[in-house]
Amino acid sequence: MVRLFSALELPAAVHAELDQRLRALRAADPDLDSGLVWTPPDRWHITLGFYGDREHADRRGAWFRRQASGLPTARLRLRGAGRFPGVLWIGVNPMDARDVASLHTMAGALNADTNADRYAFAAHVTVARWRRGASGSDLAIRAVHALSDFVGSWWPVGEIVLFRSDQAESGAAPVYTPLDRVPLASKNG
Repeated sequence: MVRLFSALELPAAVHAELDQRLRALRAADPDLDSGLVWTPPDRWHITLGFYGDREHADRRGAWFRRQASGLPTARLRLRGAGRFPGVLWIGVNPMDARDVASLHTMAGALNADTNADRYAFAAHVTVARWRRGASGSDLAIRAVHALSDFVGSWWPVGEIVLFRSDQAESGAAPVYTPLDRVPLASKNG
């Protein structure tokens, strides 16, 4: 099964900061590993648009390039943590009101023909999951509390990436493959 999504990648330095903090958290509280399934670091990203199962990836690729071209850049950092049902995440913090607007413009443009507008956009990086109803929820609350003071470095977003997600038949984690990269327009003034 092939699924497509658009996302922002984390720069290497930001990736390293998050990895270091999560390793320290897991070392300090090994019980977290009993109920949380940690997202492999090579799968960390900030999803902007999810396109579900697509048979016509070539058409989605052309659409993605049209929608993403000319979108403004933003300055972001990772900050704090939170949870959705079954998901532990690290928050994404824009630098100022223009960056908030840029991030929401990106998400809006890349969801123009999807049903995503029924959900409020909340930029985040998924770092762990758990089965609903399992003890993972309590563990996630502990992790959110422990990560509440996490503040990463600022970075300018340079491009949006269209990914293909291939789900393995065996139930293994999906493999993400970049299909296209579109540079963002720099801000003037």
